[in-house]
Amino acid sequence: MPAPAGRRHDAVPALRGLTLKQAAITLFIMLTLGLIIGALELVLDWRRMREDVNQGIERTLALVEGSASEALYQLHPDLGRQLVDGLFVFDRVRRVELRDDFGQVLAEEERERPTSGDMHAWRWLFADVTHFERPLRYAVPGGALTEVGVLTLDLSPDVLAQRFLKQAMRDAMLGIARALFISGLVVIIFYFMITRPLLRLSDAIAEVDPARPGGWAPPPLLGHSRDELGLLLGNLTTLLQASQDGLDARDRAERQLTALTQDLDARVQARTRDLELQKLEVERALGQLDRAHSHLSEANGRLLESHRYARRIQTAMLPHPNALDDAVPEIEILWEPLHLVGGDWYWLERRGDVNLILLGDCTGHGVPGAFITLVVASATQQLLRQPAAWDAAEILAALDREVRGRLRQDRTGKAGAESESDDGLDAAVLIWNSRDQRMQFASVGGIPLIKIDANGEVTTIRGSRGHLGYQSLPPPRQILNQTIGAEVGSTFYLMTDGITDQMGGAPRRLLGRRRVLEWLQGRAELSLSDQLCGLLGMLERYRGDEPRRDDMTLVALRPF
Repeated sequence: MPAPAGRRHDAVPALRGLTLKQAAITLFIMLTLGLIIGALELVLDWRRMREDVNQGIERTLALVEGSASEALYQLHPDLGRQLVDGLFVFDRVRRVELRDDFGQVLAEEERERPTSGDMHAWRWLFADVTHFERPLRYAVPGGALTEVGVLTLDLSPDVLAQRFLKQAMRDAMLGIARALFISGLVVIIFYFMITRPLLRLSDAIAEVDPARPGGWAPPPLLGHSRDELGLLLGNLTTLLQASQDGLDARDRAERQLTALTQDLDARVQARTRDLELQKLEVERALGQLDRAHSHLSEANGRLLESHRYARRIQTAMLPHPNALDDAVPEIEILWEPLHLVGGDWYWLERRGDVNLILLGDCTGHGVPGAFITLVVASATQQLLRQPAAWDAAEILAALDREVRGRLRQDRTGKAGAESESDDGLDAAVLIWNSRDQRMQFASVGGIPLIKIDANGEVTTIRGSRGHLGYQSLPPPRQILNQTIGAEVGSTFYLMTDGITDQMGGAPRRLLGRRRVLEWLQGRAELSLSDQLCGLLGMLERYRGDEPRRDDMTLVALRPF
């Protein structure tokens, strides 16, 4: 039955209208996206603020490192106080301490730590980026760097958390306002662009006379002639033609697919021929690679055999483990070159009741360092065979002269050009008489004597500054002997920097002598064998995936 003319669509309740649904969905999506994006931005802002804090403090510490080192080296409290006051200009700084390498505080300042408040529960956000320590080194005459102390700086997690939460609150309010504004704007645009034209089209379709559908006049939809609404309007009047167009398009697609399949078959055949040729080339290349690998393996085997032979030679130059006989109740030695051979060397010798230990850290490691140890070993044994009484400082001074002479590094002026080497070593000598409890120690370079007494107190005895044997460096001005008391139960350690210069940990940094001494101090009651075994395990765990960087040698003894 024909529809009556002038018939219009039934009115849609406002609460079920498309506009209200669009508004609700848009607001929900915007709030959800705003919540997700806001949370993501909050996390990114938190991480960025942590990075900014860490980088800013590191830059600040780098700027004041020179002044702090100068103050510690000169033991200048006023200069240290000025530096600490300068750092306290920043309100996020809670505590600053400037401590020398003897553990004495040169200058410090600390703000009162809040015990409660709104920010107390949020300290964890920045608790792990509030502590900074920077070891301080000072360039002494001759170009060498020496450790002078530590600069410690602590930030206030409450101040950092307060800044972060204020910024987060501002961002949240802006996000809500932005969501409401965009939702309203989208609803208005949606109504004028879609809802109102759909209502007009619905009214026009409702007025179609079923007896004369061809007489239907499409309503004018201004601005929609080329979009989806215009397409819908055109499809209503050209349905059959559109179906025929679809069939024609299908036939054209089948013809194009056939031609494409034939072309693809031809390309596959050509590509197959190319792959066969490439396969032949790859097989020839693999054959050449196998031959090269065989030659390389053979050369590597010869190289390893040479290194093993060099290790046998270097090991033969080391003293017998029982060289001191019963003069020492307990002694353990760790000697691990970075490669099969290395630049660390030690010597043990006994002359009557007098005992001697010498430890040297020569230039480099591997085969070059091993060659230097042979020179040092030969010179040392020649010096110790002389009838004069042993004196630690005189032995080191004579060793300096011998190494310079044997490597022709003692030349000056034009004659100095005859030597192309500039090698040397750091060394330490420990001498004691089994009949008393006094020990004589001398060292040049970076090998100190570590003493842990029966009460667990740690003492570090440093030697003279300088190095031995180098052509480019003058001989040490003065090598001093130091007399150390050796009580019953005291343990003494001599170690090269390969023990302490281990890279690892989290964050990644050098292990350092302080951590090694703390580890040894905590295990002073163990036997020396157990200590060295445990120390090797600790070093391996600290390095993790990091490779070793230098030879390692440690001599531990309990002389009385």
